[in-house]
Amino acid sequence: MARARKTTSSEGKKPGGRKKKDSEKQSVTAQALAQNTRDARAKYTNAENTTNAYKGYLARGAEFLASVVAERKKREVDDPTWVCEQGIHTDVLAKAFLKPPNQHSAIALEMYITQKCLVEGLGKSTADGIHGAYAKYWDTMDGDKYAGEYHWNDETNKVTGCPARAGIVTSLVKIIKIRDAEKGAAATRNHAEAMSVEDMVSLMDWSESVCPTSKLVEATKAGAPPTALAERLLLLKHGLMRGFASSSFTLWTRNFELCGLQMRDLTLDCVGPLPSSHPYFKVFLDGRKGWQHKQGYDGKRESNEYNIYGQPDLPAVDMYQYLLTWLPFYELCLGRKLEPDDYIFPYISSNGTIHAKREMTLQMCQDLITEFTVGAGLQKTYTTHSFRRGGAQYRFMFAPPGKRWSLNIVRWWGGWAIGEHVDTLMKYLLDSLQSYETGHADALCPVQHEVDKSFMGEHLLVKPVTVGEFRATASEIMAQLKAMSLDAKNSHPRQATPMLSAGHSTRSPLLPSTAPPQTSAAHQDASAEEAPSPHTPSRPNSRAPTLSERVEVISGVFIPDLKKGDGAWLEAVRQWEHGDEAQGLKPLRDWPREWYSDGMRKVTGTKRSHRKLIFDEYERPVLGLNESEFIKTYPEAHKRISKLINAIRESNKARGVTIGRRSKRGSTR
Repeated sequence: MARARKTTSSEGKKPGGRKKKDSEKQSVTAQALAQNTRDARAKYTNAENTTNAYKGYLARGAEFLASVVAERKKREVDDPTWVCEQGIHTDVLAKAFLKPPNQHSAIALEMYITQKCLVEGLGKSTADGIHGAYAKYWDTMDGDKYAGEYHWNDETNKVTGCPARAGIVTSLVKIIKIRDAEKGAAATRNHAEAMSVEDMVSLMDWSESVCPTSKLVEATKAGAPPTALAERLLLLKHGLMRGFASSSFTLWTRNFELCGLQMRDLTLDCVGPLPSSHPYFKVFLDGRKGWQHKQGYDGKRESNEYNIYGQPDLPAVDMYQYLLTWLPFYELCLGRKLEPDDYIFPYISSNGTIHAKREMTLQMCQDLITEFTVGAGLQKTYTTHSFRRGGAQYRFMFAPPGKRWSLNIVRWWGGWAIGEHVDTLMKYLLDSLQSYETGHADALCPVQHEVDKSFMGEHLLVKPVTVGEFRATASEIMAQLKAMSLDAKNSHPRQATPMLSAGHSTRSPLLPSTAPPQTSAAHQDASAEEAPSPHTPSRPNSRAPTLSERVEVISGVFIPDLKKGDGAWLEAVRQWEHGDEAQGLKPLRDWPREWYSDGMRKVTGTKRSHRKLIFDEYERPVLGLNESEFIKTYPEAHKRISKLINAIRESNKARGVTIGRRSKRGSTR
């Protein structure tokens, strides 16, 4: 049996093997013990994640206070007579979160919690987090000098106790908790509303209708910004916001990450690999939150570099186009090329001055989001975080099949480190996915998507067509063919089997007829002459186009659609009087009759008659070509063109004016 090896401990012995005497042991000072105590408190009082969260609240609080102070100083410069109603001194407020606390520290904390929880709509967890972070911050400042109940001494101008425990702060946190409790036990976590792709389309369409991108491009090409302040501010606002919104939706950035983007972070005029060689530009997010410690990433330090390509299939979120339109116009208004330390989205004052070295503030950003979403008719409340949530959800589950990203790509693109908690991604992706898969609000839809059986119901894409589905489709096609055949017989009784002449197109009646190019959805005519939406059920008495109407189309003859909202009626007047040289449109008043009658009647006839109706009323002696009088008489001009046309017709009817129009047989009635 092997003998066990004898071991000895070297603890407490000197190199020669002799045990240390008590007098030779290292002496421990009171200062060292105190330092050990402080280190242990810092390490074990809060979990590491809590400590990091508190640091984040303090950093964002400092950014918020800086933006408030900047706004107040600007107001004081613009209006020297302005005095704060609460008696808050701006210079003292700027030091509210520094050491030591002052008389405005509690007020500053109240303002910060109000912004996050009442303005931006965050919940009680945010209020508790901010309150806890600042309570610990002041409790541990200079030992326990500022711990305990808060009090401000007017005579000595000194603070005693913790400002986070002031009544105005604790009562506000309590109010937020009561508000959240009233939402009911079934209420979900209070996240920012996600900005969906459909919302982005509405937002961009509205922006384009108010301030078309073509105006920025034209001003840039001309080399001169608008001289009128109001017009220049309009172009600056819409150009900046379209670039900001599309960038935020594409990059999924937090507000401070995108506002802090500078020209040095962009690399323009890049070309992709062969054989496609697609153009792109690079964006480097230097301060991305999730990559500060590179948890779980083995890639290079430049892993937070993004290649931005054009997205022509999704123009509403095309960061490539919107940002490359904004930057040249930005430089034009600035009067010089952008320098490396210039911010991409700068602060712009109310007088149109661009502060290129100063980033856009959180309040300015939120004001723009509110203005644009309200203008677009969106009903939800959106914050700067809405683009991040919406962009992540779209790429993960709402993009077309084949274009959805894996969870690994989503984690990398959004800057979520592998070591982060799962609920960080849950609040962006899986909670909305679960609501989508378990909800039954669409139970009445004739075609069920069965989203609870596979991811986003994708099993239906590989499911074989049933006999019933095939018969239903075949019946619908045959019904349409029969209707077209009957119309052809009624229109040409001598041609039971129509034979197209050599001068006519040989296109099959089942294929779309030749039509002029259409403008984007942002500029579609909202008038009554537009074709119904493809999602609108066909009416029983609707008549399919006859064969002759489908083939007797004069190539190149069309009338551009009118934009929505204000100015659409003036565009109709211009089309009637002057046409549109840029689009090759001759003045409608000078058109030959064959361009809007017979086979062209349904292509251009209705639109032309509407333009004429508007112009004739505008030219009427009572109104005398006066825009203000026209608007005063017809406030509907600010709304849809269809409402304006109806109003003019009612006015003509009341005055006994009869507007002659031509019937489909060619007679005047």
